[in-house]
Amino acid sequence: MLEELANFIQSRTPKEFDYDKIFIQYPTDYNESMNTVVCQEVIRYNKLLKVMAISLINVKKAMKGLVVMSEELEALSNSLFDNFVPAMWGSKGFLSLKPLGSWV
Repeated sequence: MLEELANFIQSRTPKEFDYDKIFIQYPTDYNESMNTVVCQEVIRYNKLLKVMAISLINVKKAMKGLVVMSEELEALSNSLFDNFVPAMWGSKGFLSLKPLGSWV
Protein backbone atom coordinates (compact mmCIF):
# COMPACT_ATOMS: atom_id res chain seq x y z
CA MET A 1 0.00 0.00 0.00
CA LEU A 2 2.83 2.37 0.84
CA GLU A 3 4.56 1.67 -2.46
CA GLU A 4 1.34 2.43 -4.36
CA LEU A 5 1.01 5.71 -2.49
CA ALA A 6 4.63 6.61 -3.24
CA ASN A 7 4.08 5.81 -6.92
CA PHE A 8 0.92 7.92 -6.96
CA ILE A 9 2.69 10.89 -5.41
CA GLN A 10 5.58 10.51 -7.86
CA SER A 11 3.15 10.52 -10.77
CA ARG A 12 1.47 13.70 -9.48
CA THR A 13 4.71 15.54 -8.70
CA PRO A 14 5.97 17.77 -11.51
CA LYS A 15 9.56 17.83 -12.68
CA GLU A 16 11.86 20.56 -11.41
CA PHE A 17 11.49 23.91 -13.15
CA ASP A 18 14.21 25.08 -15.51
CA TYR A 19 15.57 27.97 -13.46
CA ASP A 20 17.76 29.35 -16.25
CA LYS A 21 14.85 29.56 -18.65
CA ILE A 22 12.63 31.25 -16.06
CA PHE A 23 15.42 33.67 -15.08
CA ILE A 24 15.82 34.69 -18.73
CA GLN A 25 12.08 35.07 -19.18
CA TYR A 26 11.63 36.97 -15.89
CA PRO A 27 14.93 38.76 -15.16
CA THR A 28 15.33 40.28 -11.73
CA ASP A 29 15.06 44.03 -12.10
CA TYR A 30 14.44 46.93 -9.74
CA ASN A 31 11.38 47.95 -11.78
CA GLU A 32 9.93 44.43 -11.81
CA SER A 33 9.94 43.26 -8.20
CA MET A 34 7.57 40.37 -8.92
CA ASN A 35 10.23 38.82 -11.15
CA THR A 36 12.49 38.59 -8.10
CA VAL A 37 9.72 36.85 -6.19
CA VAL A 38 9.11 34.41 -9.03
CA CYS A 39 12.79 33.49 -9.21
CA GLN A 40 13.00 33.02 -5.43
CA GLU A 41 9.89 30.84 -5.40
CA VAL A 42 11.23 28.69 -8.23
CA ILE A 43 14.41 28.08 -6.23
CA ARG A 44 12.39 27.12 -3.15
CA TYR A 45 9.96 24.93 -5.08
CA ASN A 46 12.81 23.14 -6.87
CA LYS A 47 14.38 22.29 -3.50
CA LEU A 48 11.09 20.78 -2.39
CA LEU A 49 10.65 18.81 -5.62
CA LYS A 50 14.20 17.45 -5.35
CA VAL A 51 13.70 16.31 -1.75
CA MET A 52 10.37 14.71 -2.64
CA ALA A 53 11.79 12.83 -5.62
CA ILE A 54 14.84 11.51 -3.78
CA SER A 55 12.95 10.54 -0.63
CA LEU A 56 10.20 8.71 -2.53
CA ILE A 57 12.76 6.70 -4.48
CA ASN A 58 14.69 5.88 -1.31
CA VAL A 59 11.63 4.87 0.71
CA LYS A 60 10.60 2.44 -2.03
CA LYS A 61 14.13 1.01 -2.09
CA ALA A 62 14.10 0.71 1.71
CA MET A 63 10.84 -1.23 1.64
CA LYS A 64 12.45 -3.70 -0.77
CA GLY A 65 15.59 -3.92 1.39
CA LEU A 66 17.90 -2.32 -1.16
CA VAL A 67 18.90 0.53 1.17
CA VAL A 68 18.88 0.89 4.93
CA MET A 69 15.62 2.17 6.42
CA SER A 70 16.97 5.25 8.19
CA GLU A 71 15.11 7.19 10.84
CA GLU A 72 14.20 9.84 8.27
CA LEU A 73 12.82 7.26 5.84
CA GLU A 74 10.85 5.58 8.60
CA ALA A 75 9.35 8.92 9.62
CA LEU A 76 8.53 9.56 5.96
CA SER A 77 6.81 6.20 5.54
CA ASN A 78 4.85 6.67 8.78
CA SER A 79 3.69 10.10 7.66
CA LEU A 80 2.67 8.79 4.25
CA PHE A 81 0.75 5.93 5.85
CA ASP A 82 -1.01 8.30 8.29
CA ASN A 83 -1.86 10.78 5.48
CA PHE A 84 0.30 13.56 6.95
CA VAL A 85 2.75 15.77 5.10
CA PRO A 86 6.20 14.39 6.01
CA ALA A 87 8.33 16.73 8.10
CA MET A 88 11.22 16.58 5.62
CA TRP A 89 8.87 17.89 2.92
CA GLY A 90 7.11 20.41 5.13
CA SER A 91 10.40 21.99 6.13
CA LYS A 92 11.29 22.60 2.47
CA GLY A 93 7.80 23.46 1.27
CA PHE A 94 5.10 25.87 2.13
CA LEU A 95 3.21 25.97 5.41
CA SER A 96 -0.11 24.18 5.20
CA LEU A 97 -2.55 22.39 7.47
CA LYS A 98 -3.89 20.26 4.64
CA PRO A 99 -3.69 16.48 4.73
CA LEU A 100 -1.21 14.77 2.41
CA GLY A 101 -3.62 14.18 -0.48
CA SER A 102 -4.71 17.81 -0.70
CA TRP A 103 -1.16 19.05 -0.13
CA VAL A 104 0.20 17.03 -3.05
